[in-house]
Amino acid sequence: MSTTNIMKEAIQALYPPRPTASRRRIRRSGSSSSSFGSSFHESSTPSQFGVGGPIDNNSSTVDSSSSTTPNSTNRLPSYGASSKRNAKSRFSELLLEHGEKDLHRDWAVYASSSLLMNLNENTTNGGIGGNIAAGSCQMKQMEGRLRICSQSIVFEPRQTSRGIIRAPFRHMTVCPFLGSGNNSMENSGGILDGDGAFNNNNNNNNRTNGFGNNNHHAQQDMAAILRCDRHVVMKANNVIGPYEDVQAPVEFRFVFLHSSPTSMISLAKQLFEVESSSTNKKLSSVSFAPSVAFDTTSAPPIIPLPSLSSSSKNAINARDAIIEQVLSPTMNRPFDTTNFLHVSERPLTPSLRCSVKTPLLEKKGCSMLTDYGFYFQPVVPGSMDNNGAIGNSIGGSSRSSNKVGPSGKAHVWFMDDIRAISRRYDGMKDRGLEIYLAKQHSVLLTFENTEVRERVILLVSQRISSVKSLPLPCFTDRSFVESALELWQAGELDNFEYLLCLNSAAGRSFHDLSRYPVFPWVLSNYGENDDEDDFSDDFSTMLDFTDPDNFRDLSKPIGALNEQRHADFYNRYMSMVQQQKSHASQSNQDVPFMYGTHYSAPGYTLFYLLRVMPEHMLLLQNGKFDVPDRLFHSIDATYKSILTNPADVKELIPEFFDPDCYDFLINSMGLGLGNLQTGERVNDAILPLWANKSAKRFLRKNRAALESEYCTRNLPKWIDLIFGIASRGQGAKDAKNLFHPMAYIGPEDLEAIRNPEDRERAELQATEFGIVPDQLFSRKHPSKNENIGSWGDSDALFTRDRLRESYGVEDNTNFSAPVMTKGESGRAPSGFFVDEAMMQNYNATGSHVGANPFD
Repeated sequence: MSTTNIMKEAIQALYPPRPTASRRRIRRSGSSSSSFGSSFHESSTPSQFGVGGPIDNNSSTVDSSSSTTPNSTNRLPSYGASSKRNAKSRFSELLLEHGEKDLHRDWAVYASSSLLMNLNENTTNGGIGGNIAAGSCQMKQMEGRLRICSQSIVFEPRQTSRGIIRAPFRHMTVCPFLGSGNNSMENSGGILDGDGAFNNNNNNNNRTNGFGNNNHHAQQDMAAILRCDRHVVMKANNVIGPYEDVQAPVEFRFVFLHSSPTSMISLAKQLFEVESSSTNKKLSSVSFAPSVAFDTTSAPPIIPLPSLSSSSKNAINARDAIIEQVLSPTMNRPFDTTNFLHVSERPLTPSLRCSVKTPLLEKKGCSMLTDYGFYFQPVVPGSMDNNGAIGNSIGGSSRSSNKVGPSGKAHVWFMDDIRAISRRYDGMKDRGLEIYLAKQHSVLLTFENTEVRERVILLVSQRISSVKSLPLPCFTDRSFVESALELWQAGELDNFEYLLCLNSAAGRSFHDLSRYPVFPWVLSNYGENDDEDDFSDDFSTMLDFTDPDNFRDLSKPIGALNEQRHADFYNRYMSMVQQQKSHASQSNQDVPFMYGTHYSAPGYTLFYLLRVMPEHMLLLQNGKFDVPDRLFHSIDATYKSILTNPADVKELIPEFFDPDCYDFLINSMGLGLGNLQTGERVNDAILPLWANKSAKRFLRKNRAALESEYCTRNLPKWIDLIFGIASRGQGAKDAKNLFHPMAYIGPEDLEAIRNPEDRERAELQATEFGIVPDQLFSRKHPSKNENIGSWGDSDALFTRDRLRESYGVEDNTNFSAPVMTKGESGRAPSGFFVDEAMMQNYNATGSHVGANPFD
């Protein structure tokens, strides 16, 4: 196989085959699976480009108790539920607060609840909302699962008609305590002690439980009791929609069916005390959801830095310590080699801590590379105690109530299927690896540090290169960008494929909302028609690709398309320059900039993908959809907003150019998105006149515009703005393309911040605000017909700072301290200093890659 064919296969892996729309159609109820195996846009929604669930049909699921073989034709199951009950689980970490962790501890319980006041006494605004919410305050013998998380306790009723209840610790009026298993404490013969615990001196082991069930497994005499003045109800009737915020004092009582509530109460007390010790109970969040992006203010907003009191910092540290204590026994388990598919399989690495990343979610586990494939074993917690409290394994894998060791399933990506790899970021840390596979979705993995990632890359590359006698393409290597440019100029790649290559090379991934691939607004004609006129089948005459007036000026950033609006940006920038000159010292946030918002950020990506990723939007929006007039309801209205709104400069995403992904324009879930001020319901996105009321036609025409001769001729100018010399520095100033300084922060800059708290805040701010892609070109991007060989030194076209062929890990490196290399800026790449004493002991801990301990 030639190098060109290898390159083409790698590029095809960026854009794998997708199921047809008919197979992606979902039910009107809006039900979605909470399994980790669900696709990127949930199991009932379309797969997008290189994105599936972290383990979708891009991996084989290996069960140590099954007879699955690598030749099996069914590689589709992954994190699917192995039990009927798990398959119906509605819980997802997306239902938690942003940054909250699931502790993977859940129990089978019967739940009851009662108001601590009369229902009609709650007359304040925002009180009990509707019959569904009121039902959460008056539950009787409700069977379900009780789950404890880092900031709340969650109850998932077995009946899908009843909503999932989340009770945050900060809204609990007393510490969770043990009480009577009966509904009435007064009739139980017990009293509350000074700490709120229930003491029962008249214990009767033969008494039936409070639900009339004589099941001897039920803990009849004790129940976990929560009292809170506010709780949240989600996914009632299994419908995705805004959460019900119930503001009423309620007592919840949970009787455990097969275990004692003691261990749960012990952990809940620790988390409650941590929350209570904080005067500022919640970390201030920096949100750039559409509610901010479309705020009609006179100038772009200045990004606020969250401030924490000392008690809040201590509380966060204490909570992290508790989470680490709870999860460390499972996180430190080594990889179970009984999951290998072949008895002769040879490990190439020790067991490595690893995570699989998907938008807004992270699933931890351990991994191992063998000569056959790359294995990932998700965290599979065993029993919390000896009484049968069972942890929830990731992705709804099988549960085990008999032992605490590795069990269930591992996932493997076969070496033969790997077509390319790419270095990725984990937040602002340079330690991620994306693996691209043939006819399958890619997977994004993160490791403990850069050195582990680089060693894995080296081993994978060596193994595949030895088989194919050709190097494995890496999208973030300079050689790949050079080859992609050559293929584009030769007509082997169209504009869409070339932009996907550049996005991947610049660190963008479909798995990361803060670094989602960015594509340009190409057209300027999105006029709508409200009449019901009949359209001709030959609608191509309605959009002339030879008329430059139908195209957006690709030489200018979004913020400069409207000269009048840009004048306001520039005047504001000059006033900041004058301010800077008048002050002796300035912090980073006072550095002058033109645009206070970015062209690509998590909130903007979800703005477009609301109809296929509603739960992700609800997570960012604190359980609510935005105001209907600020939602993505019209192509023309959105384009007008980016021309006139002083806080809106966003570009497009790749889905706008793929006719097979038209679902994001259609409200297939039947989401209740509200009504505009005009009274019109927000439903499917309103399309331009020339789309002839067809989402697929709209996307086909948009793609045709991207591939048009006009766009091909001017596309290099836009590439300069996003990936080239006009993306940062003096070039960005000259091109009117200068953003807030936080948009340019990189791993090296983050490491330079010595205060850990300031570093964490800077990383949060940068990832929420939006990050400028890595710079790929140090000279103007050549046109399609330009011969770069005539430049003399064509190597000067590509940057050396971000695109590094080697991170200092050589073929014969036994993973000691790597050779240092310097980038264009003169700074050593971050994460390269290795404690030699620590590395000498890596075999004992299994935390770092070294010589094969299995040899």
